[in-house]
Amino acid sequence: MESDLTKDIGSAGGNARAAKLTSEQRSNIAKAAARARWAKLKDPDRMPEAMSDGVLKIGDIPLDVYRLNDERRLISKKGMAAALGLKSEGGNAFMRTMTRKGIRSGLPEKLVERIENPIHFKGLTHDFVDGYSVEDLIEVCDALIVAKNEGRLHTSQVFLALQAELIVRSCAKLGIIALVDEAVGYVDKRKDEYRQLFQSFIAEEVQQWSDEYPSKFFDMIYALYGLRRKDPKSSRHPQFFGHFIRKFVYFPLAHSRGGILELLDEKNPVIYAGGSRRYKLYQFLTDEVGIDALRQHLWQVIGIGSAARDRVQFERAFYRAFPEAVPFGHQWDMLNDLGDGT
Repeated sequence: MESDLTKDIGSAGGNARAAKLTSEQRSNIAKAAARARWAKLKDPDRMPEAMSDGVLKIGDIPLDVYRLNDERRLISKKGMAAALGLKSEGGNAFMRTMTRKGIRSGLPEKLVERIENPIHFKGLTHDFVDGYSVEDLIEVCDALIVAKNEGRLHTSQVFLALQAELIVRSCAKLGIIALVDEAVGYVDKRKDEYRQLFQSFIAEEVQQWSDEYPSKFFDMIYALYGLRRKDPKSSRHPQFFGHFIRKFVYFPLAHSRGGILELLDEKNPVIYAGGSRRYKLYQFLTDEVGIDALRQHLWQVIGIGSAARDRVQFERAFYRAFPEAVPFGHQWDMLNDLGDGT
């Protein structure tokens, strides 16, 4: 029986030999492995099969996903390419891109081996699919982010790292939500919400809204802070109003506890020295869902604010109505944060 030491030595030797292989040699090995996989078509009992499949959306990108009969969760090769913004009918662009200079050097040998040898399995419609473990996508994204931070990516490859950052952040958000739901026994009750959160509220294109905030909303804020509105017809307001809107409108919107606000900030980042943005945040909300939810929430805030005598009473009443809106671990001082969030 082979000892652990022997296995370690053999593994080290294999990694060393793999590192010396040329791109052409690796390609030939991958082709040989592909031929071996295709040979399994004559023996379907040896090939893993999908027990279920579906479409996972990250933003507006649909990814074909599968659960195999051996419990592995896979993303199709085509889906891996699409996730990183690569145009590829069959997904081969993903394999080619991952072996290019700057990217290949930052990938662990075992990951490269898996990339060059995708999992071949039978789909539900008896077609044959190449795919990768979902963990491989995260490992690839981590490697791309590191490569960008270390300056190893060509300017034409930077978009891959930006897409990778979006994927990692999105998966992290969904992961912690799923863990909490599992801990409180709320699993599967919101299975569609996890996917819909990416696209149901956030529009891909900037929408043209003339004036989404009613005048009564700003009148309420002036009254809460004891300020006099010099020109009721003016659309200009004190700069701290922007933070008020971020805190009491966008942070609790749809009970997302800042999730939607973060996505809006990504779509519409601060680009000016004074902290201003090119567009208003509400211009990135969808007409079907996002704007409607915003309007409903605005009138709830107006109702609470109009019944309050001052800022302190308003905040107490607001957090009673929206307890999930209390920031984690701290209270915000809106007068010390002058960012424009309208």
